[in-house]
Amino acid sequence: MLNIERSEIPTFGKVKSRLAGKAAKILTVVLLAAVLTSPGYTQSNSIKDITAHKYALENLIAGIHSENDGVRRNSIYFAGYYKIVEAEDALIAQLKEENDPSTRILIALVLYELGSEEGLLEVKELSLNDKNAKVRRMATQIYNEYLVNDLPTGTLTSK
Repeated sequence: MLNIERSEIPTFGKVKSRLAGKAAKILTVVLLAAVLTSPGYTQSNSIKDITAHKYALENLIAGIHSENDGVRRNSIYFAGYYKIVEAEDALIAQLKEENDPSTRILIALVLYELGSEEGLLEVKELSLNDKNAKVRRMATQIYNEYLVNDLPTGTLTSK
């Protein structure tokens, strides 16, 4: 067997650097595509941006007010995931009548995702007056996150 060092082969370094360059380009393209298509970096949507189904919004709102806990939580989650602005009033209404503390926290997170002033005032109200200490603590953190990162100066004054 021949004992030839890699450095003695003149093309090995060139091939390696070309492959590394291609891999870096592919990785860059994949990461860029992931960032640009991720829903976390999009603005709020209308239900019409998501689907053309004529009963989609009605079904989503019915799900938000459902008596079935799983259906209700999933509907709330999807309203936030897709940032459906038309669901805001239904979310605020459900927040006021929701008995489950973890679902109230989920609604507060979704209202934060939607980013509307009215929804965030409800989150602030929740942070001050909810009967559950965990809900108050989480709502306070959500509202503070909004104040620190998203609040333009001079908005969201107390009621």
